[in-house]
Amino acid sequence: MMKKVLAAAVMLGCSISAQASEGGYFGTTAGLMKTSISGDSPFNAGLRAGYAWNSGFAVEGEYTTSLVDGEARYNGSWGDFRWDYSISTLGVYAAYRSQGDIYFKGRLGVLNESVDFEGEKESDSGLSAGLGIGFSFSENVNLEAEYTLVEEDVDFWSGTLVFRF
Repeated sequence: MMKKVLAAAVMLGCSISAQASEGGYFGTTAGLMKTSISGDSPFNAGLRAGYAWNSGFAVEGEYTTSLVDGEARYNGSWGDFRWDYSISTLGVYAAYRSQGDIYFKGRLGVLNESVDFEGEKESDSGLSAGLGIGFSFSENVNLEAEYTLVEEDVDFWSGTLVFRF
């Protein structure tokens, strides 16, 4: 019975009729850029800016770069090797936020990823997608927790503080 009450409360919280406000927004984002490389993953931070319509749809751009470099490790018969690397991303997304004080977010877009591996730089562009959940503190301030697929072996787990104007 308690599970049913909790599920109903969550559904009600997600469907509260708080109307999304149309206008611009900006925010700061930070999180772990999880990679398939053996070792420590980089910690990235960046900026996000966009424009949202009352329907919940938005267009947003995001730039992130590594505040803390990742460390790749290789343990082989010739010894143990370690290399530092960083990741920067620049993306443009179409996004959708559901209505309510607690809301769900989805986004799909194009992203350019640059990896600096001990001075050797590689860059790649492609599709990127993300899912998240958000909480509205007020009409002008939101907090979002998101997962973004950067590429096949790179995932960005982040939190974003969004300010609307």
